[in-house]
Amino acid sequence: MDLNIPDTRQRVLEQRLKDGQQIVATEVALEFAVSVDTIRRDILSLEAMGRAHRVRGGAVPVSQSVSPLHKRLEGPEPHPALISAALEQVADATTLILDGGTTVLALARRLPLQQGRLVVTPSPWVAIACQENGCAVFLLGGALSASGGVSVGDFALERMAGISADVAVLGACGLDVDFGLSSDDFGESNLKKAMHGAARQTVVLTDSDKIGRRAPHHTLGLAKIDQVITDAKTDQVADLMAAGVSVIHA
Repeated sequence: MDLNIPDTRQRVLEQRLKDGQQIVATEVALEFAVSVDTIRRDILSLEAMGRAHRVRGGAVPVSQSVSPLHKRLEGPEPHPALISAALEQVADATTLILDGGTTVLALARRLPLQQGRLVVTPSPWVAIACQENGCAVFLLGGALSASGGVSVGDFALERMAGISADVAVLGACGLDVDFGLSSDDFGESNLKKAMHGAARQTVVLTDSDKIGRRAPHHTLGLAKIDQVITDAKTDQVADLMAAGVSVIHA
């Protein structure tokens, strides 16, 4: 394999990105025995083809749009250790905002009954799961997005503006050290911002697949996230931790 040929290098880099790896230009330049500028040009070419997201010092995988929630519910459950770690952090909250998505739904299904607790959510699935556990629920209502299965739009945002909560648990479509928390849907991105604004503490609950990825819509910078709970390995979140993010490992 001749790494002096641009097409060959770019095929290798593209495959690494498809495998979920982050490209660090200085490291790859040393490995391929080419200049850093050469790797930067390769990354620019891949970005132009929609196969990479260029970031400072390299590139990260492109986040693929997710299937509608009702389809994702047919897939495997999130790892139990991830949900257990989340429960340890949020189970004592008196007023708890829960986002939608499969991972947050798994948390809702295991949320213990606590006297006086109110769960606020834009997700009918989360609302039903909490109600089945005996929790009082305030469902935001409004237009329902297909991808996340949550209420979006002005009606939901107005209802969220009237809430004061202890903790907001947000799902993630992407979480990147430079781009922060990101979302596939613009309406859902705005809703997450409103949930963050309504809570004293913001927790992002995500599996390892979302770490290092960028969805189209920037939602929150890292400075606005109090805690990330994930099943990602330490090396996957090393840059987040170096940036000052508190990470809880499942």
